[in-house]
Amino acid sequence: MKSYFKYIMAAAIAATTGLTAAGAPKAAPKGGKSMEEIELMIRRGALDEATEALDSAAAAQPKNAQIDYLRGKCLVARNDDANAIKAFEDAHRKGSNDALLELAEIAIREYRVDDAEGNIDDYKAYIAKNKRKKLPDNSDEISSQLTRTRAMLDRVEKIVVFDSITVDKDAFLDAYRLSPEAGSLNYPDMLPEGTDYSDPTVVYCTEDGREMLWGAQNDESVFTLRSIHRLADNSWEKPESVGDHLGQGYDANYPFLMPDGVTLYFASDNEESLGGLDIFISRNNGTEFLQPQNIGMPYNSPYDDYMLAIDELTGAGFWASDRNRLGDKITIYMFIPSQSRVNVDLDDPTLAQRASLRSIRDTWPTGADFTNVRKALDNVKESVKKRAPQFELSLPDGRVLTSYRQFTSEHAAGLMEQYVSLKKATDEAKKRLAALRIEYGNGNTGVGPEILTMEDDMEQAEAQLRRVANDVIRAETGGNVK
Repeated sequence: MKSYFKYIMAAAIAATTGLTAAGAPKAAPKGGKSMEEIELMIRRGALDEATEALDSAAAAQPKNAQIDYLRGKCLVARNDDANAIKAFEDAHRKGSNDALLELAEIAIREYRVDDAEGNIDDYKAYIAKNKRKKLPDNSDEISSQLTRTRAMLDRVEKIVVFDSITVDKDAFLDAYRLSPEAGSLNYPDMLPEGTDYSDPTVVYCTEDGREMLWGAQNDESVFTLRSIHRLADNSWEKPESVGDHLGQGYDANYPFLMPDGVTLYFASDNEESLGGLDIFISRNNGTEFLQPQNIGMPYNSPYDDYMLAIDELTGAGFWASDRNRLGDKITIYMFIPSQSRVNVDLDDPTLAQRASLRSIRDTWPTGADFTNVRKALDNVKESVKKRAPQFELSLPDGRVLTSYRQFTSEHAAGLMEQYVSLKKATDEAKKRLAALRIEYGNGNTGVGPEILTMEDDMEQAEAQLRRVANDVIRAETGGNVK
């Protein structure tokens, strides 16, 4: 089995992309990579290497539908849906029925629900026509996603998005401007010392500073919402769960509590989500938070949407989204909240555009003037946010560095960037290994060889981390590290 260590070293481990096309030849062309090896490259984020291998395979096996299918998956991983569509269409023309599901998924992401339904119908028709082959029907999940998307397109809220900005994903809170009356959004290191939290999360603090809410993983590695209250003597109570039911067994994170103390917004990737994190709302009945509801479009999309916050004083709301697929950057949308929900007419020709926010100008009423809300935001002093450390490095001379600007050696700072990148990739690999072990424990013994390979590679990666850390310290202090 191919080693993963080179990918960890390159910090190229990406989110796992499921590859489900079945029935195509797995053999490698002479001197080339097998389809199985290419699948693994795509899963590990080695997209350039996968593309090169696919080009070689296509030259040797031009009629192999699996090559076009995998090319489509590779293009999707590059966020190039336009060319991915062509690759999947080629795969289908050459005999890949599974390519229809990929085409349906892209169509759903683009809100072309009728096209998606046609793809799914064709997929099911092929299975029905070939009953003797006993082909598995893998369309349930995509069909459910289509149903959810159709339902949400029927109730797209008519909001006004007056601005949007692109920011670094790791520092997106800096774009939020909230008046003190709305509370504050903070980085998690502002929590009382010893308080458990999990990255990534955001800590919401009420105006009076006496309650904080945030996300932390439970024993099953699922994010749940936690809260903590300040006592009269300014000490803090023990953190407690806000409501394990809010995430419905899935992640619940990025909370924002309205000043009424009743209305809670948060993000979850549960089964009612369009895909990734969606924004949900729940209300407290005086005893507990009730069953949450998905707030729908245009707030939510097939991608991650989270951290909705509303400031009633300025009349502005914010939320974060990666629907534009900008890599390490995300989009912050700023909108004008309304007292009651009004939906876009179903026969409005701009319905899909307003749902997807292809252009925020589609949401502007005639003669829109946002002078007042912009002036209100300008008058809000930027909230003081304790920035989470970029890393923590203890030096022999007693210094503890937490940001690149603290280095006295540019070379050491450059080495530290390598260390942080390598550690991030290694941590992602550890998560993948943990997931594989769970699969193995649930009876999928086929992942055994991959587990063994990854365990060996983890040892190499950990050793390399130690070497790079020592190099950083030597470069900064000019001494030897024992």
